[in-house]
Amino acid sequence: MRKTILFAAAVIAMLSCSKQLKEREEFSEPGEGGIHVLEAVIMPVKTYLGDKTGSSYPNYWGAGDAVSVNGLVSDALAEDSEYAGTDKATFTVEGVLNAPYRYAYPASAVSSYSNGSATITLPKVQQWSSTSYDPAAFIMVGSSTSLPLSFSPQMSVVKLTMPGSYDAKIASVMFESLGTEKVSGAFTTDFSGLTAASGASSHVNLFAPQEGVNFGSSVFVLIPAQTYASGMRFTIRATDGTSMPYSTTSSFTARAGTVYTLTAKNYAPVADPEPDGLMVMSSNVRFASARDKTSNPDTGDRDWTNRKSAYYAMVNNYRPAVIGLQEAEKEQVKDILAGCSGYSHYGLGRKNGNDIVSDGSFLGLIGGTQSGEESQTILYRTDLITLGDHGTVWHSNTPNSAGSYFPEMTDKVPQTSTWAILTYKPTNTQFFYMNVHLSLYDSRPKEITLIMNTVSSKNTGNLPVIMTGDWNLMEGDSWLGPLENAYSNARHTAQRTDYFETYHWWGTKSKIIDHIYYGGIGNCYLYRTDKRKWNNKYVSDHYPVYAVFDLGSTVHSLPTADFDLPANPVLGEPVTFTDRSVSDAGIATWSWDINGIRSTAQNPQVTISTVMTNATVTLTVVDNEGRKASASKLFTINQMAGGSSHEDYEAYELFD
Repeated sequence: MRKTILFAAAVIAMLSCSKQLKEREEFSEPGEGGIHVLEAVIMPVKTYLGDKTGSSYPNYWGAGDAVSVNGLVSDALAEDSEYAGTDKATFTVEGVLNAPYRYAYPASAVSSYSNGSATITLPKVQQWSSTSYDPAAFIMVGSSTSLPLSFSPQMSVVKLTMPGSYDAKIASVMFESLGTEKVSGAFTTDFSGLTAASGASSHVNLFAPQEGVNFGSSVFVLIPAQTYASGMRFTIRATDGTSMPYSTTSSFTARAGTVYTLTAKNYAPVADPEPDGLMVMSSNVRFASARDKTSNPDTGDRDWTNRKSAYYAMVNNYRPAVIGLQEAEKEQVKDILAGCSGYSHYGLGRKNGNDIVSDGSFLGLIGGTQSGEESQTILYRTDLITLGDHGTVWHSNTPNSAGSYFPEMTDKVPQTSTWAILTYKPTNTQFFYMNVHLSLYDSRPKEITLIMNTVSSKNTGNLPVIMTGDWNLMEGDSWLGPLENAYSNARHTAQRTDYFETYHWWGTKSKIIDHIYYGGIGNCYLYRTDKRKWNNKYVSDHYPVYAVFDLGSTVHSLPTADFDLPANPVLGEPVTFTDRSVSDAGIATWSWDINGIRSTAQNPQVTISTVMTNATVTLTVVDNEGRKASASKLFTINQMAGGSSHEDYEAYELFD
């Protein structure tokens, strides 16, 4: 396999603009001021804007950058490369590489390369920077029949400054198109431009690091170069949970490779009430018996007996419809049920498989206090939720055996997840809910497979799915891949969201390991990490997270039309066409065309007196959400009763 060193030229003119989004000047021809010729293009890790000089921003390249050329990914620029921090570089590509060349930057954004086209994915979450853009979202494409390669940027940069001062800090900024334009998700490309594809979204989020950044800071937002006919909106959120929208409602054309500067008004939070819908919370409560551990006891405000009132205050403030508790011991579940009225529960101890609030005895004859027994208990509001079928799986090769565990769990402590079919009473909608707690061991890929298999086997009605839990894995971890490919992460897809650590170990650590996944639901209105102290105490060593879903806009799969032809049909005698169509939204209407014979019955019975040879029978169904599906089959009937052939009629085509 040969190695080819490619020299690529990319012209990126990033010019500053007025605060009213009005360009000062355009870059036109190579060689003019502000142009930087890139002899190579590299994968985004440290790619960044230089300091503004006059009316331009120079663009530099950094270690880790790479491109995709004809589906081949280039080598990344090394940390010690002479090109790091400069505007020129080279890259290498291994493999068969022939003209015509079609290429894109960054390589990480390109997938499904085929026959001169590909899918480009624009991140729904961009990384915050006060001095530069997120290189993972700075898309460049190009095509040519010869070298060098010339890349064209497809993105514009909006530099938004948030002036003033405020007691809290900036937590996030969400950019939205106020029209139909898409700014994140899947786009198709022929390597000359980008076209929004199915799955593209009209918003993108930027999250400040950890504790937020001060007001007065700026952020660079990357948006596709296009006309935003109805304007755009920025929603600025603070770490105290408040927010302020800032909109530009006039039509705005964002040109590629151009920086537009914009200053918002001083931060003045507006009312931002919780949306109506199904609220589901995930909360690792930190097991109560930790206060008795001699090696690291939970004393003072960490002791459950001291922080439980804070937990009641948090729950009674939000009143979630469903709460998935992890590490919950008997006294904790009993305390929460007593301190937060209107809730019931389902949860089994992970060692013995008894109801967590019971004493663990057997028929009152064999005592058992369940001391130190943990559970993944589901709490639910009885005025909003009806509990249906439910169960517990042990993370093991024998998931129905209480106390069992995978051999990789070297502490020999069992772990469980709890599932239930719940009905949300306000919309009379059922959904499948699972509350998860993964271990800390190499068994986690097996545990994820077990969880996904449990959903498949127990959710026989193909209901919407919501999964909460302490996953003990950072999002993006390869072990979470199968789950993240199958379900949406509420943190990334909610209309209003944040991006804060969830495991904090009493304010000293920072990991995002608590996640809410869902599928089959049309809208996630809100995702929140509750970082507040309640009664001036942490409720746990994990921040609770919660999401609000629109369970009235369930996304059903498309209907499938199908039917059975009559067996052994006979001319002059009734024959039945049997519907086999399916739709999880339910079939509303049936429309048959049996070689010109029309029927709206589900299973029409007709008498055919005309010979039909390879005649077309078509069934069209419409489901309860107005979506259509059709199926056609060839049908032959030429037998008279008694087996004689009826040859006085000729078959004809239904369609010319």
